[in-house]
Amino acid sequence: MERREYPRFQVRLQIEVREIGAQFASHGDTTDVSLGGCYVATLFPLAAASKVEFVMWLGEEAVRGQGTVRTCHPGVGMGIEFRSLSQEIKRRLDCHLRTTAPVAQNAEHYLPL
Repeated sequence: MERREYPRFQVRLQIEVREIGAQFASHGDTTDVSLGGCYVATLFPLAAASKVEFVMWLGEEAVRGQGTVRTCHPGVGMGIEFRSLSQEIKRRLDCHLRTTAPVAQNAEHYLPL
């Protein structure tokens, strides 16, 4: 039974993630994205429950937001739940996902190849 509120799309987007209050950000790529969150492939994920801010690129457009790390897989990546995205950002993200990415099917996340 699917628990997610939004469909996930298998898409590789560049993302910069910084723990709130930290000086440095880490860079990675998403493996799947929905309007509710994303999975970021990174060797050094942040701990679960970390509060983060991020910049994700939809082509040439930078989208900024905040989130919470929900899953942490050392050496693989982390799942981030988005918090307080504006309706305009959700609209732009939804349009980008629906026009450029296939819907992800029955997987926790997609590992980078």
